[in-house]
Amino acid sequence: MQIDRIKRVNEIIRRELATSLMLVGQGEGAEVMRISFVEVEVSRDLRGATVLVSIMGTREQADELMRWLRRHRVEFQSRIAKDVSLKYTPKLFFKQTQAIEKGDRVLDILKEIGLPQEGEVQGSYGSVGENAGNSPEQG
Repeated sequence: MQIDRIKRVNEIIRRELATSLMLVGQGEGAEVMRISFVEVEVSRDLRGATVLVSIMGTREQADELMRWLRRHRVEFQSRIAKDVSLKYTPKLFFKQTQAIEKGDRVLDILKEIGLPQEGEVQGSYGSVGENAGNSPEQG
């Protein structure tokens, strides 16, 4: 039961961070739309949380946005404390992940080698529905 509670807290904090991102970044010129909060891992005692962050852009842009997130850590924590009812507000630790970029790269490779995309069905008689009612026996 404790594990289910931690999973729920992880998701609640991730959503709160996503909601707060635009408010914290408002008027600063930071390209916050490049930031995605992929996952949150809260410690069992709720005193700390590692936030996995994916940032689309160049290495320099990612480094700049990671510094921005760390500078505004306290603001994010304050919003969590205000909007989420927890015994303790976890201290946030931002860590960059390449999960989204790796997934995009895999999709690009699949396109290059010509594998069918999701939703496409190929067979010896063409696409599904193309030869409806025309079986090889009819002829």
